[in-house]
Amino acid sequence: MTRDAAEFWTDDTSVIFTSFWGWAPHTWGTMGWTGEQGLTRRTNLLKELSDPLIAAIYVTKSSDQVELRGMVVGFYLMSHETGHRNEFTHPSLHDLTPEKWEYSLRALRAFSYVPERRIKATDFDPTLAGGSRALAVAKWGEVLTDRVKIAQLREAPWVESNVYFPPGEAAGVEEEFEEEAFEPLRGFTRAGPANKNGYVVSSSAQELKRQLYILRLDGITDAYLGRASNGKLIFKVGLSASPELRRLSLQSAMPDGAFHWQVHYHSGSADQEVGFSFRAAVAGENAMKMALFKNSDWLGGEFYLASESDIDTAWKLGRAAAHAFQKS
Repeated sequence: MTRDAAEFWTDDTSVIFTSFWGWAPHTWGTMGWTGEQGLTRRTNLLKELSDPLIAAIYVTKSSDQVELRGMVVGFYLMSHETGHRNEFTHPSLHDLTPEKWEYSLRALRAFSYVPERRIKATDFDPTLAGGSRALAVAKWGEVLTDRVKIAQLREAPWVESNVYFPPGEAAGVEEEFEEEAFEPLRGFTRAGPANKNGYVVSSSAQELKRQLYILRLDGITDAYLGRASNGKLIFKVGLSASPELRRLSLQSAMPDGAFHWQVHYHSGSADQEVGFSFRAAVAGENAMKMALFKNSDWLGGEFYLASESDIDTAWKLGRAAAHAFQKS
């Protein structure tokens, strides 16, 4: 079952706020400081902060992760275990500015804020709009004592993510906010169910209503299939509290290349409601699957090779079914 944040983030847990160039805890399981002054900073912090502690992260405006720039993206549960940053990061990153962040701490777990509900760093702390202030927070990290700000970070919707551990050590958890269903019938998978995995989801994330979504795989479809697609595209249908998180989860499971998942439709952009109840979303998802099973090529699971007109029809039917169930 999902567990509550209070198990590891209590009122006595210290919180430090800093910025990273990007957010990829599955390859970067640490927070570090640079140079002799950085070593002194780490030493002094460990004397005053709880073990473990929370390290909340926002992404700098210079990041190549354009959609994450200036956003508070997640946080680590950070231990007091010290070491060189290369002990806690993927080997592919060891040559990345090797002179920096060498005095590091090991991250025990990582958590990502639901993309649709992320907080802007300058909304969280307006003083970060000034260059020198932002540089200081990035270099040293700021210990938060304002209970209102800490509550804002703790109560925003988030889910547990994979965190990097060296080979042979325990890895993180699979980042899923919805559980993939089994396949009782060929071409038609059961919708949902609601998450019951053993990782941590914040109570605010558990309470989010569900959205219907359709994802589209961009790339040369013929090459992906190994056969002619006849102008059709590959789509995935489903329901989730965060379609964007679902997209990111699928994308991260693929090797880097020419194929990219995009959100084609999601009900949050089409409906006035914040979302649907889980059962209403299930009704909508099933309606989409039934339409696509009849009119397109099933590719297994919740994936279909379909024309855009068939997708449009399935989307309209799915939304209508979800609205009808919601009103019943």
